[in-house]
Amino acid sequence: MTALQQIIKEAKILRKKNPKMEWKKAVAQASAIYASKHKGKSPVGKKHKKVVRKKAAKKVGTVKRKVIRKKIAKKRKPTERAVLKSIKNAVNVQKAHMGSLHKADHTIITKYKNNIEEIAKQNQYLMQWQYALKQQHTKANKIICRNRINEIKKYISELKTHARELKKLLK
Repeated sequence: MTALQQIIKEAKILRKKNPKMEWKKAVAQASAIYASKHKGKSPVGKKHKKVVRKKAAKKVGTVKRKVIRKKIAKKRKPTERAVLKSIKNAVNVQKAHMGSLHKADHTIITKYKNNIEEIAKQNQYLMQWQYALKQQHTKANKIICRNRINEIKKYISELKTHARELKKLLK
């Protein structure tokens, strides 16, 4: 802890003992306590010396060059919605060029059916973990079960969102 942090901590203790005391007085007393503990050296109330910097001499006839830095955007993982949107755009482009979407519709339908089956499977896992949670007696095992249940619920919600987006593509 720095000296200032110790003084503030002590001031808070003093304020708890005497709530009507002003903050300035509490800090002053805490500073005095700190000074008595540290051989009379208290950082509060002392003025710091300003550092004087030398100014650089300007050269006549020189040209200042600006440094241009490009800001590099951080690469973010695309969201599921963005991925589905790009899939939808790709399907629309394919529609425009090929005229028929029979094969693409078939793949979307199979993906949709697989998604629905996966949701049902995850719901069964969820029920099993909820039953296991009721059977557990130790706190550690209950925490493990709750964590697994939360993971499954998040996964199911993602699957439902995916199914909704696939259904929109079929329309």
